[in-house]
Amino acid sequence: MLRKRYLSYCIATFLVLLISVSTVSAQSARKILRNADQYIEVELYRDAIESLKPLLEKNNREAILLTGFSMMALEEELPATIEILRKATELYPLKKRRNKQQTIEAHFYLGQAYRLNGSAKKACEVFKNLKENISDSELANDISREINYCMNLDSMKKNPVDIQTEHLGKILNSSYEDHSPIVLYDESTIYFTSTRPIDSLDSNTLFENIFVSHWRNRKWTDPKVLEIPGVSDANRATVGLTPDGQGLIFYQNNGFQGGLYITRKTFEGWSVPEPLPAPINSGYNETHASFSPDGNTIYFSSERPGGMGGKDIYLSHKLPDGNWGKPINAGKNINTPLNEEGPFIHPDDSTLYFSSEGHNSMGGYDIFKSSKTKQNQWSEAKNIGYPINTPTDDLFYLPTLNEQRVYYASSQEGSLGLSDLFLLHFSGSDERSMAVVSSHVFNSNNQPAETAVISVKDKKSNKLIGTYRVNPVTGKFVAIIPTMQQYELGIKCDGHKPYSQSFELGLRDDYKTKDRAIYLPAITLKNNKSEN
Repeated sequence: MLRKRYLSYCIATFLVLLISVSTVSAQSARKILRNADQYIEVELYRDAIESLKPLLEKNNREAILLTGFSMMALEEELPATIEILRKATELYPLKKRRNKQQTIEAHFYLGQAYRLNGSAKKACEVFKNLKENISDSELANDISREINYCMNLDSMKKNPVDIQTEHLGKILNSSYEDHSPIVLYDESTIYFTSTRPIDSLDSNTLFENIFVSHWRNRKWTDPKVLEIPGVSDANRATVGLTPDGQGLIFYQNNGFQGGLYITRKTFEGWSVPEPLPAPINSGYNETHASFSPDGNTIYFSSERPGGMGGKDIYLSHKLPDGNWGKPINAGKNINTPLNEEGPFIHPDDSTLYFSSEGHNSMGGYDIFKSSKTKQNQWSEAKNIGYPINTPTDDLFYLPTLNEQRVYYASSQEGSLGLSDLFLLHFSGSDERSMAVVSSHVFNSNNQPAETAVISVKDKKSNKLIGTYRVNPVTGKFVAIIPTMQQYELGIKCDGHKPYSQSFELGLRDDYKTKDRAIYLPAITLKNNKSEN
């Protein structure tokens, strides 16, 4: 789950600069405010705050308002924003329906500051007072949405979710921004995005790279940059994994346009990335994607025209010829007139997690879940609750198989940088019945069977549950399948005889009970020339 700052830009592009200062000349004051505005445009909020200090010391009200706005973009500055924006509202008092832009902004941002700091009732008071003193209907709608956020926040804080938060430590985290963690289903490997330097010569801390770490001897190894071929000066961010864990989906922005790409693990390393094909990538900003367990359906977020408003979640099914079918909007129980992001389909293939600014969000993006009904429709979205969701943006929610842990990113007490990697622990109340099954497949030379394709079918119905590939370096494969069933495992590999075996998973083979994978004996294939 990635938490970003939520600020409303619904009122204006930015402040009109009206200067009245005594000691500082009007010309230099305009220059300072203009420079601060430019910093804010490119999200350099700390630079904006620093540049405004000469005017702030002179009690310049425009500088106070700009400083308060900039501080709201910085998590560690949030507690101090209330005081400075209260001062701004004193310098910009409300008048009955005759208020200038800065006056409206000062009170609107104060309401947001209260909400972002968790003071829902005070935020509601500010917004209701502001709404009574404006006549613009579009602005009134924005204020009404903020009031709804506050009411939702107040309601959910009364029934908090029972969780514990674990900081993932100095090995994984840095003094830079670390976010968007994804893990293999057996939690043996973690991939994440970071702005940390990749070497001593790297000074660009706005540039994102993908890092990888492995769980060895009960601790994480030192993260290393994932060596993905291709464009070297592109921003890359983790998105998800293919069902077999051998393919990595990531978002890449070359400075002009971004899209979703996939790279696969090979014996020589990671393959040259390929963009996800049309109609998934459309040129309308596709940012997140998640494959179903069998790999035949993909869920993704897109701003393409024809949606229900803003960014929507779509799904596409793989056709018999291997191409992807026409994207289907996930519908009104998922999408809203606002934005939806970050879909993640659980390995049970029936639970969809996603982020939304709509539904009953408590501010910006909240995490929601929906379940597939017997009619193959999605149930009404359910907010997963406070304090998992917060008044800020909450994105990128990837629970473990048993849903008792969630790897996510946040900026909170104990963070080393702008955002750090954390692990949420839930109480053991959820009853999932999914198992992680793993084994190793070797060829006739006792080397990893790199070209092997593993299929798992329900033995009674002969229904294909999933298709998997091995790690070309280790020969390992991982499958996520329901318990309480009998299965037929089949393997096909170039130059080797087909292999099959049956196995059964019982009630207590689920990942929640064992807290580890079910390991089948290693398999060595026979070449086609073998007589036996």
